[in-house]
Amino acid sequence: MASAAPQIGKLLKDANLVSEAYIQFAVREQEATGEKLGECLIRLGIVSDSDIAKALAAQSGMPFIDLRVFIPDPNVLSRLPAQVARQNLVLPLFVKGNSLHIAVTDPYDPTYSEIIFRFTGLPATAHVGGRNELKKLVERFYYLLEHPVADEIDGIVERARLNPSIDIDIAKLVDMLLSSAVSLRATDLHITPSSVSSRVMFRVDGIMSSAYVFPAVFHSRLATNIKVRSGMDIAEQRKPQDGRMSFEFLGDFFDIRVSSLRTNFGENMVLRILPSRGGQVLGLSDLGFEHDQMQVMKQLFSHPHGMVLLTGPTGSGKTTTLYAALRIQDVIGKNIITVEDPIEYEFMMIRQTQVNEKAGYDFASAIRTFLRQDPDVILVGEIRDDETASFAVRAALTGHLVLSTLHANTAMGAIARLRDLGVSPFLLASSLVGIAAQRLVRRLCPDCKEKYLPSSELIERYKLSPDGEYFRPVGCQHCRQTGYSGRMVVAEILPFTKEILRLVAEDAPLGDIDDQARKEGFADLMDIGLTKVKRGETSLDEIQRVIY
Repeated sequence: MASAAPQIGKLLKDANLVSEAYIQFAVREQEATGEKLGECLIRLGIVSDSDIAKALAAQSGMPFIDLRVFIPDPNVLSRLPAQVARQNLVLPLFVKGNSLHIAVTDPYDPTYSEIIFRFTGLPATAHVGGRNELKKLVERFYYLLEHPVADEIDGIVERARLNPSIDIDIAKLVDMLLSSAVSLRATDLHITPSSVSSRVMFRVDGIMSSAYVFPAVFHSRLATNIKVRSGMDIAEQRKPQDGRMSFEFLGDFFDIRVSSLRTNFGENMVLRILPSRGGQVLGLSDLGFEHDQMQVMKQLFSHPHGMVLLTGPTGSGKTTTLYAALRIQDVIGKNIITVEDPIEYEFMMIRQTQVNEKAGYDFASAIRTFLRQDPDVILVGEIRDDETASFAVRAALTGHLVLSTLHANTAMGAIARLRDLGVSPFLLASSLVGIAAQRLVRRLCPDCKEKYLPSSELIERYKLSPDGEYFRPVGCQHCRQTGYSGRMVVAEILPFTKEILRLVAEDAPLGDIDDQARKEGFADLMDIGLTKVKRGETSLDEIQRVIY
């Protein structure tokens, strides 16, 4: 370990994360705000919390830990007093062997080993995590340790089982359900009625799981409270409704999108949880793209004009990838404008706007306005209709780089979708630079995955080598017994070469375009997914669940 911490600017430049121009820009900003340089660079979106942590980890020789996917064991957490953890910004992670593994932000701080040994009697093994993320998680997990929300909800369930007519604070219960969902990194919360119960389910890493079950009499009260808070009509229970509410948990603010749908047992409620202050803008290297794919993506997003599309189902990470692409751009030298629904990431160096349908500000009208704002890069949250498609193509043809998403299953399917939206073959060929289709698959937990040999049927179906190494999930304390930890991108990327452009302009069948793309080295979603299976990053079951 080095004896002194390096200057953050030099560290980031040595890691090729920032240029001197960005450093000087941040220094001028810093003079006005009084921030530390690293804090200023993160706020501007030039680097992420994780970037700085990775650079510090590499420079110090300590391992980096991605805290976004880690949930510590409460028994391990309790070994270090909350006040000590908060004061020293240390998060106990797990015990392995005779050592307490911890997350820290400054690998050059000599005091953490002494602190851990004094309070736990164990030597410390440190991992470097992002400062902002670590600070947030120390507050969150110690709060939950001191105020066990899950236990409180379970207590309500038990009392309700004995007395279904029990009087409870339903607003507080909804808040506790949301707190529980946030603490488990859930993206969606479902409240589903049945003849005898009201089931609460969380979607975590793309998988639905049962969280709580209440007596049926609770359901209408839960639904009514949510509808009131999200501005929906509580008297209307026959028609589907959409609403929006906000939620705050330990200083984190969330935008909750609410949808109701009448079923035979009552209204089914789905709450999508989005950070209202924007999530952390990651780089392409953080998302799981293959190395050669990242080079292609960088080429696509470096075009001075044209249109690049991301496709895939809802929740497949398209917007996250688009924002990672924006970090490739010269955010100082270019005017970058976005229109989104909603703004999912805050990026201070670009101009972000949000759809407001009541005010008549939709995707199509936004693009019209942007063309008078001297833009270089335009990000359109989604191409939903023929009008938006038409304006996006027009912007791409008039010297702007247009980035957007489209609902289609594959890159080839995106071409068919654009044709269906009325974009002529000639305009498609003149505007499109490339299309990427992606999915999110769960990563195997590195601590508990085990080797196995798939069945002969699967080996034959997917043309796998019977001598290869394959892994499957097991489950341990580090992954909450799921066998998986976090998610990564599986993507297929179709750059529009001269021959592909010719076929598109001629309105050729998609099969012909696919044949030509494969001649040029195109690998589809399954090809890339199996590559990750062979490297032991994910399981064959996961690829089958998400892709096939």
